[in-house]
Amino acid sequence: MDFEALRKCSALHPKPAGLALQYGTAGFRSRAEQLDHVVFRMGLLAVLRSRAVTATIGVMVTASHNPETMV
Repeated sequence: MDFEALRKCSALHPKPAGLALQYGTAGFRSRAEQLDHVVFRMGLLAVLRSRAVTATIGVMVTASHNPETMV
């Protein structure tokens, strides 16, 4: 595994300054534009877990709780 490349990719998805997230039964809840760092890291975690157990691992993303935005 190329840890330097992983570090560089991770740096492209920084956690927004001052953002505090909590994880509960509904997962991470916040506006979609604030969750890029979470999606990147959870995807990475799923890949590592999949390799460790040699099985398919999934990540579920929903936006059903977000209010509709007007364009």
